[in-house]
Amino acid sequence: MSKKRDKVKIRDKTNRDKLKVRGTGPMQDKTGTVIWDRPRSSFKTAKPVTFDSAMTLSAVFACVKILTESVATLPLQMYKLNADGTRTQVKDHDVIRLLYNKPNRYQTRVEFFEQLMLNLVAGNAYVKKDYSGKKLVSLQVINSGSVDPSIQENGTPLYKCKIGNKTYEYSDKEIWHIKLFGTGFVGMSPIAYGAQSIGVGLAGVDKTSRLMSNGAKPTGALKTEKYLKKEQRDALRGELDILINGDDGDLAVLEGNMQFEQISLTPEDLELIEIRRLSVEESCRYFGVNPILIFSTDSSTTWGSGIEQLVDGFHKFGLRPYLERIEESARIHLLQRHEWDEYEFEFKTKDLLRASYLERIKSNKDRILSGQASPYQIQMEEGEVAYKNSDFILVPVNMTTAERMKEGNYGAKADESKPASTE
Repeated sequence: MSKKRDKVKIRDKTNRDKLKVRGTGPMQDKTGTVIWDRPRSSFKTAKPVTFDSAMTLSAVFACVKILTESVATLPLQMYKLNADGTRTQVKDHDVIRLLYNKPNRYQTRVEFFEQLMLNLVAGNAYVKKDYSGKKLVSLQVINSGSVDPSIQENGTPLYKCKIGNKTYEYSDKEIWHIKLFGTGFVGMSPIAYGAQSIGVGLAGVDKTSRLMSNGAKPTGALKTEKYLKKEQRDALRGELDILINGDDGDLAVLEGNMQFEQISLTPEDLELIEIRRLSVEESCRYFGVNPILIFSTDSSTTWGSGIEQLVDGFHKFGLRPYLERIEESARIHLLQRHEWDEYEFEFKTKDLLRASYLERIKSNKDRILSGQASPYQIQMEEGEVAYKNSDFILVPVNMTTAERMKEGNYGAKADESKPASTE
């Protein structure tokens, strides 16, 4: 037994020695094999691409905005899982009270989730957890650009956060880390991996801006058959500068059979409009947003022509992955281990997927007549005044209640609360 224990210890120590974290680079073993590496983008781009510069591109801004605001405005609810397979909404748990009302001292629920999503759409969101004893009392989103995650030699995550001029180190028990799909430890950033496409879009915007700033005047050269002295060349450069960069009313005079030869490409030659249109589609692909939802009128879709079909597709393919990640991550990182099998979180998407008024009337009528819901439930769902005496289930037999069918009374009784007619 003693020898066996010694072998186990040696093997564990060997495995620990193999794991090394080299600064912010990849984790490698002694043979140089990469065990884990942070996803990164090192592509050459037409323009430098950062989160802030990418957000100046209207398509990127619109995609980030619709994802961020859609998630932030959905109510988050907590449920207790019952033994019979049902679940009961929980409102008095410390975690849901914190998330639903005021996650920290200066943010509301909507503002908190907006900041969280603003970081998550870039790949990762980091939230600092503060406790009073075992009670969670505050959640504070940390700018993901200020966080350097790594794995220690014992295999546990370590998060180095630079706040101002100071650097703080936090364990995984102090940080709630939500990530998009990626290596498993950190998420892949759509902006980082879409940098080339975004850079082309930024270059197109920059080119358009420079063209319009000088009245779309082309750049070029003056062509002459004569040899010019330096003073003459300087004078001609001044004339050419007036022609290219001057006001629209300026008039340049060319002497001695000089000719202006354009050397810049026209917007048509550059296909500038097509490039900008393509950048919209490329940005939408990286963020999983239908171009029509960010008001791209040049785009077509196979999701359907109605707003309901578009919203339903956006919910399934765009929002649902974000919602599932946040729900599951909150259950694991914000609850105690013994509560994992007792509770679950869920964003309520009913208002997002809500049908039109006329369609709801028809649907609600069918639900009542088929016994799926009571008039009282429908009134509550629609936000109308709910009458308690309407809390009954109808079955399609003489429009009576299920309770009266059990009694064998198939006819509806007169309302005893009303006086009988004297006629």
